[in-house]
Amino acid sequence: MTAQARKPREAYRVLLDRDANLRRWHQNNAKGSIIVADVYLRRLGSFCRQNGVSPGEYAKLPKRKMEEMAFDFVQELEGKINPLSGRKYAPSYVASNLKAILSWARWNRKGFDMRIKIANSSKRPTLENERVPTNDELRRVLYAATTKLRTRAEIAIMAFAGCRPEVQGDYRGLDGLRIKDLPELIVGEKEVRFATVPTLIVVRDELSKSRHWYPTFMLEEGCEIIKAFLDRRIADGERLTPESGVVVSTERHLKQSKNFGVPDAAPFVRTTKLGRDVRIAMRASSLPWRPYVFRSYFDTMLLLGESKGLVSHAYQQCWMGHQGTIESVYTLRKGELPAELLEDMRGAYARVSELLGTRGRQSLSKDEMLATFNRQFLSMSGYTEEELRGLGDLSILTPQRVQELVRQKSMQSLGLKGNSQKIVPMSEAKEWIVQGWEFVNALPNGEAIVRLPR
Repeated sequence: MTAQARKPREAYRVLLDRDANLRRWHQNNAKGSIIVADVYLRRLGSFCRQNGVSPGEYAKLPKRKMEEMAFDFVQELEGKINPLSGRKYAPSYVASNLKAILSWARWNRKGFDMRIKIANSSKRPTLENERVPTNDELRRVLYAATTKLRTRAEIAIMAFAGCRPEVQGDYRGLDGLRIKDLPELIVGEKEVRFATVPTLIVVRDELSKSRHWYPTFMLEEGCEIIKAFLDRRIADGERLTPESGVVVSTERHLKQSKNFGVPDAAPFVRTTKLGRDVRIAMRASSLPWRPYVFRSYFDTMLLLGESKGLVSHAYQQCWMGHQGTIESVYTLRKGELPAELLEDMRGAYARVSELLGTRGRQSLSKDEMLATFNRQFLSMSGYTEEELRGLGDLSILTPQRVQELVRQKSMQSLGLKGNSQKIVPMSEAKEWIVQGWEFVNALPNGEAIVRLPR
């Protein structure tokens, strides 16, 4: 992070020193996620600065005035142009600002009664043209001459093991994946080796987004990439211990950062820097998407493996670090997995490795991957196999068409037929309104018209 990039962040953090109540709110949010806490602080600080009040002064206003200021802010933000993209701010960004304001209001016991809505709240402009890369595209960025060895390891851990970027290095760079988290990695004096391949990777609960530990694996190709990076560090004079990070800033990187006047003593690569490194490598290889797409690659390959009978859905959820079903609580979230279960998981991962790797005999086309992804997404939305067959070639469905099909299925499940209104008995109108529907009108026959909120 450059010195210029730090300035706006530090400007809002100064508010914490001035307001003890604000500091407690930030500390409380940080117990869930330090990233969310800092983002909320910046969003609230920006909102208050634009309205000429401090967070404390805003909290002292009458609730109605607080609601009106928040509404006007959202209304104005929805019409603004983002100077970086030249387009309007994404609804998700507007929603993030509103969430911070609502959180601060609730903290001060002034939870809003007004329901402030955001237009097109489900729209994700940054994802509209994004797709999962193919094996060939992953290979291209992994082994490009412009991709640094450390970045290659970062991509491999996301694409082949499914780890989130913050698993490798957290927001502050104070913790991340360590040598001890690869229990089958043996460190020698001059090089490292893996006792077993596919090798086990343990994501500790401190690094897990869902706050529970989970196992995943790394195939042979990924092990070779990690070995090359660690061997380089040993050759440069670093002494690797169980507590050493797998992805860290080497002495060479630290010297370079000091030369640029931005020393960073964090022992791990921060999540933001990791993302920036991967993004640079992707752009150099003409891949226009977000770095997180490599985790989507891992998930998509597991979905394809599941459809081929190579891996179970429970294992897929486990390796992705998802909450899973109640069965996973009793079987996969123990302090230590039974050896038999662990080896069965390793075998399942080995079977799907041919799909995951870039050197296998099977190279999946873009159409195959799109069809698999769309099939799984629509299946989770309630479409049956017969309905999916009726849609024809799923690989040609655009993201907009998939979203439209999901909305149609959602409308069907709500008992709607092509519109957003329905007729219900007047005696049930209150229950529908409590569930979030809006009252439209009463009919003379003892029925009422309700509609989905706009």
